[in-house]
This record gives sequence, structure tokens and C-alpha cells, in this order.
Amino acid sequence: MPALTPRVRRNWLPLLIAAVVIAVVAIAVPLFFQPTNLLNVGRQSAVVGVIAIGMTFVILTGGIDLSVGATLALTGVTTALFLDAGMVLPLAIVLSLLVGAGVGVLNGLGVARFGVQPFIMTLATMVAMQGLSLRLTNGGPKSFDNGDGFFTLMGSGDVLGIPGPFVIFLLVSVIGVLTLRYLPFGRFLYAIGGSLEAARLSGVRTSRTLVIAYAVSGLCAGLAGIMSAARLGVGDPTAGALSNLDAITAVVIGGTSLAGGIGGAVGTVFGALLLAVLANVLNLIGVSPFDQQIVKGAVILVAVLLAVQAVRRRKGGRS
Repeated sequence: MPALTPRVRRNWLPLLIAAVVIAVVAIAVPLFFQPTNLLNVGRQSAVVGVIAIGMTFVILTGGIDLSVGATLALTGVTTALFLDAGMVLPLAIVLSLLVGAGVGVLNGLGVARFGVQPFIMTLATMVAMQGLSLRLTNGGPKSFDNGDGFFTLMGSGDVLGIPGPFVIFLLVSVIGVLTLRYLPFGRFLYAIGGSLEAARLSGVRTSRTLVIAYAVSGLCAGLAGIMSAARLGVGDPTAGALSNLDAITAVVIGGTSLAGGIGGAVGTVFGALLLAVLANVLNLIGVSPFDQQIVKGAVILVAVLLAVQAVRRRKGGRS
């Protein structure tokens, strides 16, 4: 049997981590496997999972998107404003998705056309979108009248007993996996993450690909914002404050390299689920919300340190 390559081992890593976590949980917290609790884990993973799928596209190019949390808040606010103004739900959803994609296009243009570093560009966008959300709502949540069953489904409803938000997460995940594995656009993302200059010389339209990647990230954050508004029943300008960190953590735990070029959406799905499992188990054993933040911070730190070490090994192998 041939030895596993480092890339294959990285792709299997989320599955191995999941198996270990589930085994420990089975012994320590039997209540975890109650059907209602498992469904709750799926519901908890949905918003961060949707954002993380979009984030995967950006990180595969070697970039990062810090604006997704602010984009989530902004699209939740715009959805509330549109519905409060009497707009029909489908149009409100489409326009809010376009708002999210527009934020992504802005990021992509800054990175690809003007050469701004992704960290700086998306940080600036994050601050600007946070301010815009607060300005549109005068600093407070924006309520709206929602009597639409489909909108409720997006936030807290069920489909054949499965949480509606989790169904949306699965659909987005399938689209992400198929795009990255089978479409030329997916191959272009990996090529850019491997070497931007080499991708350009091989004929890849790198600027266009980067803009689309950031647009996908913004679109997914926009969808997550709509889901959040549907769940909360308000457009909250402060929602999603830590969503960017959670999404990045899910992507990194899932085996996608922060240097770009390695990883995929399947690992991101497991990363998002693992974060939801962690939060759920901490709740079940009675850990306070404040201590949960400490644990989550430790997980983020470990994930980033492992990712940095992987990047260093990768660069060392090239030299």
C-alpha cells in the first residue's frame, strides 16, 4: 500500500480529530448523543459554517477576509430595513445577498487591482461596514414584521425534522465542494495560492479570480446575515462580532493552509462542526460563557500555531 502524501494526511486530519472528539464526548457526556442535542449542534454550526465555506475560497488564494462578521451584520440590517419598508421577501433576500457580494467585490478590487494587502483591505472594510450598520440603525437593533414561513425556516425552522439553517449549510457546502473540485475556477484558486506569478504566467486571469473569490466570501457572509436576522427577528448591527475568527478557525482546523494552495471545503465543514461540538459540550458540562471564550481562544491559538508551523515546513521544503 503506498504511503500517504502530506497533502492526503492533511485532508484526513479533520476526520481523525472528529473521531477523537466524538469518542471522548461519548465517554464523558452521554447527553451529547440525544437526538435533540445533535440537531442543536447542527443548528449552531450553520451560520459560522456558511461563512467559513466562503472564507475557504479566499484563504486558498493565500488571502484572508476579516470583514465577514461586519458583512453579516450589514446584510442582517439591510434585510430588516427592506422588510420593514414592505418589500417582498424574495427581493429583500436577493438585494441583501447583492450587498454582501458587493462588499466582497470591493475587497477583491482592493487586493487584486490596487495591490492592498488582504489583511489591511478587509480590516478597513470591516470597520467601514460596522460603522455603516450602526448608522443605518442609529446604533440599535432594527425590528421588522415577519410572517413568512420560509424566512422563519432560514433562521429557526425545520425541514423534515432537520434544522433549516443546517440544511442551508449543507447545500452551500455541496456547492463549495463541487466548485473547488470540478470547476476551472476552483483549480485557479489553488494555482493562485500555490504561486500567484506562476498562475498568471500559465494564463490564469488572477485579478478576476481574486475578485470573484472575495465576492463569494461576501455572498456567503451575506447569506449568514440573512439567516441571523431570521433567527433573531431583528437586524442587529453588532451581530457577528466574532464570526470572522470562528470562520478562520474552522477553515484552519479543516486543513486549509493559511499560505494558500492546500485544503478544501470538506475539511471546512468538519472544522465548523467541531467548533459547534466544542461549544455544545462546554454548555452541557456547565462551563460559564466567559470561560467558554477562554477555551475558544485557546483553540484558535493552537489552530493558528499549527497552521503557521505547516506554512514554515512548506516554505522550508521549497528552499
